[in-house]
Amino acid sequence: MTAIAASVRAALADAPWLTGPRVRRFAWIFAGLALVTLLGSAWFHTRAGITNPAGEYLGADFINYWAGAHVAAEGHAIRAYDIKGFIAWQHAHSAANAEFKWYSYPPTALFLSLPLASFGFKAGLVAWLLSGWGACFLLLRRILPWRTALLAVFAAPASFINALSGQNGQFSAALLCGGVLLLESNPLIAGLLFGLLCFKPHLAILVPIALAAGGYWRAFASAAVTALSAAGLSLILFGGQTWAAFLHNAPLNTWLLENDTGLWHRMPTMFSMVRLAGGPISLAYGLQIVSALAAIFLLVRIWRGRASMDRKGAILVLATFLATPYAWDYDLVSLTFVIAWLVLEGLQAGFRPWEKSVLALAGTMPLFLSPLGAATHLQIGPLVLWSALLLAMPRRQAP
Repeated sequence: MTAIAASVRAALADAPWLTGPRVRRFAWIFAGLALVTLLGSAWFHTRAGITNPAGEYLGADFINYWAGAHVAAEGHAIRAYDIKGFIAWQHAHSAANAEFKWYSYPPTALFLSLPLASFGFKAGLVAWLLSGWGACFLLLRRILPWRTALLAVFAAPASFINALSGQNGQFSAALLCGGVLLLESNPLIAGLLFGLLCFKPHLAILVPIALAAGGYWRAFASAAVTALSAAGLSLILFGGQTWAAFLHNAPLNTWLLENDTGLWHRMPTMFSMVRLAGGPISLAYGLQIVSALAAIFLLVRIWRGRASMDRKGAILVLATFLATPYAWDYDLVSLTFVIAWLVLEGLQAGFRPWEKSVLALAGTMPLFLSPLGAATHLQIGPLVLWSALLLAMPRRQAP
């Protein structure tokens, strides 16, 4: 028995079976299965127009961005935050029994998604997904051969989950990780990308801390100007009452995070891990704060030092998910960049024990995060992310 345990430990710690050719082979297989599944989902969810007979939308969440863009283009942006009115608009343009969807994003998201007003629903969904895939591909192409970058974009499990529901994970990944990729070569454009992440501010909460710790003040200023400009333009276009309506609805997000048992199995955060296991809200917030403070401490320590930008970027992304109480499985598209950065460094300097296995687990986690959580009430996201963060720490931190 001891010999078997030792063999299993060695297989996982060193992961000699996890080779490049084998990973690519599995990736191609998964990409094919994902394509078939997405086509099947498209057929199933268009039997009643853009929903199935039960009222479930094609793309699940895409109706939010598409409907929000249309009401904004029609001059009624505030309607996106009138829950009853927004649902009525959706029903009028889909089906009377369409599922409940409400607009939880700030008016900056309305501004950034306005081009969708030029498309019908199905064409808009295709254009939206292709834009996200294309943005991630172009950025990954900067560090990977084009075939590998293309495969990483289409075969990443998080990309598959994002295409089924969510549909904004590619964009948040491109903005957050693209900012890292361009930070040293073009800090102003990097700041622009970071600033545009204001459409999902909970995923940008550690960006100012990282930039300040690393002394990237040009990017810091660019990000601040970009975020303020996007907010200002949305204020000019849609009016102050739209912002007031968004802020009025904001507590609903908090209530759903704290009490909606149907969300936690898809949210890889410390808060959701505690709540899914039956823990009280006070304990969930307490452990989330501890996780956030620990992640910020490590982030500042690394960004103040001389670690490579690849490693700094990986730690920024991982620390972000460990700091925020609100994140979804489709947001994990950003881990595609983390894995690429750490694998490239591992190929040069050698992998640490367990590193390859943890990276493989992190990459495949979006596939089983939700079903495992729903079946067992165990949210493994924070455990995997903390393991990845600790393994991503430089071997020797330069002062």
